[in-house]
Amino acid sequence: MLNVNGLQRFWYVRNFHDMRCKYDRVLSIIREQFHREPQKDEVFIIMSKDRRKARLFNYDRRSATLFEKRFNNDYRFMKVEHIGEETFYSIDWKDVALLLASAVMNKLTIK
Repeated sequence: MLNVNGLQRFWYVRNFHDMRCKYDRVLSIIREQFHREPQKDEVFIIMSKDRRKARLFNYDRRSATLFEKRFNNDYRFMKVEHIGEETFYSIDWKDVALLLASAVMNKLTIK
């Protein structure tokens, strides 16, 4: 279960889909490509290209936390779209909750 107590800022990372990356790699990408140091109350969200997996990363000075949700082959996450060219952008908690809770069907099989 994801505990969001005290977490205030959520960032969706656009065009980063490598699900092989864990804490250290995602942290280095945030530092090198986005030129920022993650704050303790921030969560970075990445999603696989097929939109079946989403990962949420949270860092503080002492630890890193990873939350992953994945769907089976018949479902995927909603597509996140943003107007603008930003590589990562702020997303509200209500939108994060909607994103994680709402499954989209890939296909409908009628028997």
